[in-house]
Amino acid sequence: MKIEIFGKDYNVSDSLKAITEKKCSKLDKYFHDDDKAVASFVVTLEGGTYTTDMTVVYRTQTYRAEASSDSPFDNIDLVIPRLLGQIRKQKDIWGKAKRGSENEYDEDEDI
Repeated sequence: MKIEIFGKDYNVSDSLKAITEKKCSKLDKYFHDDDKAVASFVVTLEGGTYTTDMTVVYRTQTYRAEASSDSPFDNIDLVIPRLLGQIRKQKDIWGKAKRGSENEYDEDEDI
């Protein structure tokens, strides 16, 4: 999985990059270490409030989460569980079988 970290009106520190990459390792089990998955973080500083926007693009699916607080490190702890919840929910929807049975019609009935 490719991780991109950008800062808007904020210089992203090396420690923030290291922690972000470490916490993104939780996502690897869903994307099977595929290079097609791209996780991008945008950290914005506005008036003393940090906003972190995380977007993961994998094949045709896009997952997005956002958090705001006084610390960009706290935002990472909020954003990743939100994104994991979206991925789990989508995986559950795809994995469930459809309810009911297929329609079966007798061909020998005369109408």
